[in-house]
Amino acid sequence: MTRDDVLRAALARRRPAHPVPAYAAPYAARVAALEALLPELTDEAWSAPVIHGWMAHEVIAHLMASDRLLAAALGASLPGGPPSSDDPEAYTDEVLAAGLGRDEVLARWRAQAAALCELLSAAEPGLADEKIVASGLRLRARDHLTNRAFETWVHCTDICNVTGILLPEPVFDHVYAMADMGCRSLPLSHRAGGGSVTGVAELVLTGPGGGTWLIRLGEDAGGPESTIVMDVIEFCFLFADRRDPEAVGAVVRGDRELARELLSTTPCLVRLRR
Repeated sequence: MTRDDVLRAALARRRPAHPVPAYAAPYAARVAALEALLPELTDEAWSAPVIHGWMAHEVIAHLMASDRLLAAALGASLPGGPPSSDDPEAYTDEVLAAGLGRDEVLARWRAQAAALCELLSAAEPGLADEKIVASGLRLRARDHLTNRAFETWVHCTDICNVTGILLPEPVFDHVYAMADMGCRSLPLSHRAGGGSVTGVAELVLTGPGGGTWLIRLGEDAGGPESTIVMDVIEFCFLFADRRDPEAVGAVVRGDRELARELLSTTPCLVRLRR
């Protein structure tokens, strides 16, 4: 049995995801997937740099810090009091500077994720569309949870890439939720990247969880001048700054300059943060 077979078996027998409302299901599922991955990491994998110079337990400490910022914004009662900063970069640095060992990080991350899911499970249904300020962003609670799911998925994949383990993709409706969040953020990414081309592009994301979105750059209210067709998973990892815009296999029809600039600025919002 290969290591990938072992991971698939672990995923099959893992504890079910925490019960949460439907809008938070992608987050709970990604927590469960990461939980299933961790026991499969070797000592060598735990000591290897993953991304940003962080080892695996430091990546998880970053996830824990970001989850804690959202939990605090939602009014959770947190051991040790609220975070000292709502800036995810500064708070991550503070958590990492504490020098917590692997076991302590994992225990705190598990407890933090469980507490966040329990809070969501007990919350009134109207919370989903309530605007919440967390990590310096004012978004609906559902969008914050989709963002947490997305970051957990991406960093879990970062760990897998270092270890050579293949992680099954999220289920299609969870992929759709994360892709939709990315597509709705593209005008912001375009501005963050200093984009100057304006126009309307049709973005067609193929595969389970895909769909079609109209992306408006600037004030143009006309029809699409460019159509971009690409795989939905490749789009998600391009948005996460884990792919080269020139290497995602996008097929372009129409205004190629508009398409090129849209693809090249897709990761720029994520680049503002770790």
